[in-house]
Amino acid sequence: MTTLKKLISFQSIRKQYLLLAVILVLVVIIYTALTGLWIESTSSSHFNRGEQRIEVNTVTNQIRRSIVAADNALDLFLLSPNQFTRNAFEDELGQTRAQIDSISNSDWAQQSVIKPVLTGLISTLDELNTSAHQIMEIRQTADLMYPAMRMANGDMLVANRMILSEVGQALEIYNTIPLRKFKRHQLEVYKELITVRDRWMRLINAYRLFLINRMGSLYEAALQEQLSDVELLYFDFEKGIERLSILDQKFQLDLEVSIAIDSIQDLSPKWYMGFQKVVAINNDDQWRADTPLVKNIINPLFRDLYDKLVKIDDALIRRANDDLAKQSDAAKTVSTSLWGMAIFILILSIISFIVLEVNFIRPIAKVASSLKAEAKGHEVSELPDVKAVEIRDLTDAFIELRQQVHTRQLALEHIAMHDSLTSLPNRALLMDRLNQAIVSTQRKKRSLALLMLDLDRFKEINDTLGHQTGDALLQQVGVRLRNVLRDSDTVARLGGDEFAVLLSNVNETNALRIAAAIHEQLEKVYDVYDHSLYVGVSIGVAIFPQHGETAQSLLQHADVAMYVAKRSNTSITLYDLEQDEHSLSQLSVLSDLRTAIEKDEFVLEYQPTVTMSDGSLHGAEALIRWNHPKHGRIMPDHFINAAEQTGLIKRISNWVMDTAIRDCYRLHQKGHKVNISLNLSVWDIQDPNISLNITQKLEKWGLPAKYITLEITERVMMAEPERARQVLNNLAAMGLHIVIDDFGTGFSSLVYLKQLPVSMLKVDKSFVIDMMQDESDAAIVHSIVELAHNLGLQVVAEGVESDQTWSWLKTWNCDFAQGFYISEPLSLDNYVKYLDSYSNTKVFQQS
Repeated sequence: MTTLKKLISFQSIRKQYLLLAVILVLVVIIYTALTGLWIESTSSSHFNRGEQRIEVNTVTNQIRRSIVAADNALDLFLLSPNQFTRNAFEDELGQTRAQIDSISNSDWAQQSVIKPVLTGLISTLDELNTSAHQIMEIRQTADLMYPAMRMANGDMLVANRMILSEVGQALEIYNTIPLRKFKRHQLEVYKELITVRDRWMRLINAYRLFLINRMGSLYEAALQEQLSDVELLYFDFEKGIERLSILDQKFQLDLEVSIAIDSIQDLSPKWYMGFQKVVAINNDDQWRADTPLVKNIINPLFRDLYDKLVKIDDALIRRANDDLAKQSDAAKTVSTSLWGMAIFILILSIISFIVLEVNFIRPIAKVASSLKAEAKGHEVSELPDVKAVEIRDLTDAFIELRQQVHTRQLALEHIAMHDSLTSLPNRALLMDRLNQAIVSTQRKKRSLALLMLDLDRFKEINDTLGHQTGDALLQQVGVRLRNVLRDSDTVARLGGDEFAVLLSNVNETNALRIAAAIHEQLEKVYDVYDHSLYVGVSIGVAIFPQHGETAQSLLQHADVAMYVAKRSNTSITLYDLEQDEHSLSQLSVLSDLRTAIEKDEFVLEYQPTVTMSDGSLHGAEALIRWNHPKHGRIMPDHFINAAEQTGLIKRISNWVMDTAIRDCYRLHQKGHKVNISLNLSVWDIQDPNISLNITQKLEKWGLPAKYITLEITERVMMAEPERARQVLNNLAAMGLHIVIDDFGTGFSSLVYLKQLPVSMLKVDKSFVIDMMQDESDAAIVHSIVELAHNLGLQVVAEGVESDQTWSWLKTWNCDFAQGFYISEPLSLDNYVKYLDSYSNTKVFQQS
């Protein structure tokens, strides 16, 4: 009791623990010393027996490894007979015999029941050695190894030589006749003899291939296919002999020729009967002479060896079990002493528990309860006041932690809801404030505005001057936006160069006025790292509730208005339902397709293609645009699908072909011998008159076909593969170049690709544009370039928009490039000016 009070009175838990540990260590040392002496005296007798058992087990494992090695060496010899593997087999058997002798001479083996097992091992080993040498002799003799070889080298070989001799003699007779003296039937017989000879040679080659593959144990399907080839070739040969016999009966051929034909008719069935016997032998389980020996003799002998080794292992296990039984008795004695130790430790544990409960567990539980209350936001109860130094340190740490957590929580909330670069609210905070503003505006029956902003030319600055300059520019944009707006307004950065502004309690007029003020401020010069930079801004405006009654619809409609402003270069655009391509007004655009050609509303633009090796111009791709009188310029993505669904795609394709060929001819007249690429649709492939249509247009304008390239996507190509192959072969025969467009996005087969008259692959721009940011896209582009070159094809990379992309593509030996880095799509007049002023010493040529 005095010791317990002394322990509790310690103010340091460490000292309390140290005292208990000293007591426990002393007891354990005494107990360990006494127990160790007894265990040492009782275990010495088991040690020698264990060493002997380990020694026998080691040799047994060596025997097992030697047997396995011999088995493997025999397998290798049967697979590829050579003296090295034969010697290896014999060496392993010799080592096995020596190891068995070493066990047999040991004292344990002389006294054990395994003596007969060891004698049986030696007997089985001798029998295995004899059988293995027998099978090795068979394996090294082809006629013994493969029974079918005797047939193939016997009557069949004689029949083959005689047939070739007879055909050769018959041909020799006709070879002595001058060609001008050939009679008609003699010429026919001569040709048939040559055909018969060629068929026989093909038959013999197919038969030899069948034999070679059968000896090589190929897949059954491959053997059956080769067997069928031999059968078909033989029947073709028989038909040729039959035709010669008919000619002989009809024209009474020369005696030597007639005798040769009769001889071949007699020899051919003999050869075929021999072939059928060879096939029957090869289809039998004993087509290899070594197989029954391995199956019925060698493998059972190896199994017998392994079984006898298992018996030795069993004997070792029984002896080990005897030793374990004796050790178990010793363990019982130790167990009794351990019970005494356990009782002592139990008493010591009770004392330790009381000490820990009073000075450690209860105070810790109190601190933990306070931590949980703090985490749930509840009021924290008074922390325990204890004398233990460690607990006092813990409570002090908790108080400091609570203060730090509160500070960091405020910081994390700010980070989660704000952009890290500009410290502006992010999309999440914008949506939260927008939803709150909508509720407030509905209650007060007022309006609000949402502005979407997108910087113009920012990507050019970012790519040219680097991300550091771009980030500094975005920070200045954020500052200007905050300065031009009220404190009650929200300005947020949504990502990249996109910003949003929430204006509360404003009408349409005020919103547009504020948008104009933003536009004026953002278009002023920026001083960034000694660079004077100018950027434009496109602003889309959506008003609540006129343009949307939910936060998502307002955001979507402001985004639509912003893209309309960017596309039409109007800087500021108020959302208009008719400008939304996803609205019902889009249906009116589709109805205008029918009259677009008659009203001459379609135009072609040309995007140049450059040879990457020397920077020279290669040509251009013709791209259609629709200048709609009401909706402005419409890109093909917004009307081609509708044209295909309504059947107008045929008229549009016909117009594109005629216009592109005409423009190409005019370019040639101006001295620019460039190549123009056109895109083929599914409807073009299905058009039975596509070849005639293109031919007529080429003849109409007098343009050689080699200056026109036809691009077809994998999707179009795989819609009707056989039809596509026929059409492309016809077009290629006309001299037109064929290119697979958007390669990498479809599911075309490389086997099918090899059958097409394709000269070039065009890598889809979705891979090229992101290849500098996405290693997967870069790997795909690199793989396509290497694949195309291995197939003998050239490669065009479309979507080249930066110097870094150009440099990597050039490093990978890409042949041609196309994209905004080279030039945007140009009207015909601007393309002519581009060609007139073009120089292959442009900046990208130096990269």
